[in-house]
Amino acid sequence: MNYIQLITTQQYNEILSQLSDNVILNLQSVGVSNGKDEALQLLEKQHNYLKDEIKEIKIFKEFEDSKHLVIEYDILLNNTFDLPLVIIFEKDGDKYGAIRTYHSVYPITEGHVFRASILSERIELTEPTEVVNYFKSIAVGSTEETMETLSFEDDVYFREPAGWRWNHKTKQGLKEHFDHFFSDGGVPLKFHNYIFDNNKGTFAGEYTCDVWGSASFKPQAGVSIYDINEETGKITGIRVYDNVDPNYK
Repeated sequence: MNYIQLITTQQYNEILSQLSDNVILNLQSVGVSNGKDEALQLLEKQHNYLKDEIKEIKIFKEFEDSKHLVIEYDILLNNTFDLPLVIIFEKDGDKYGAIRTYHSVYPITEGHVFRASILSERIELTEPTEVVNYFKSIAVGSTEETMETLSFEDDVYFREPAGWRWNHKTKQGLKEHFDHFFSDGGVPLKFHNYIFDNNKGTFAGEYTCDVWGSASFKPQAGVSIYDINEETGKITGIRVYDNVDPNYK
């Protein structure tokens, strides 16, 4: 489904035709709906939120597993900034039973808007190995252990939620990034759902963040995506989609 393109051209019926009757939408900065009737109203709000912002739409990557489809967008805004946006579709037979979107609002507002936690049930991640190791490393705030999970022979990068202006590369650049990231301690994320496309070697984990170093704050939703080297299992790219701000107490 070309969701963002259909939103911008107001082809709501094309989207609705692919949704189940009890579909649940949770759209960043727009709201939540239950069922198709409410979904139409929310799709209209999504259009109004984005209609004056978008200059160009590109799909960065698509991947899936048996239960989900994920589409990552790189959207060029009229203000010349890029807006990375990801959509997670939950499959329900030949339709979709839920849609969740994640993005930072910083490219649009140069600020933050609170995004409450979406999912409640917690899970323990067991795969892929180096991604699990990565999460353990950032939870304790260890730059050294985090760097060991990365594939530098693949020119690994870490792109922040606010866009490609904040893309960290090279051993020195990533070390500086994680040293700063962990300057007040680790970031122990709470995971609720994941998608792992074995064919494309891409993993997405939906989480809640409510602790960053010494700061505790209101639970906030996010998702991070990892490309993986098929032979070594190490991480070749990290893309984060959230709007987490420790100032929401």
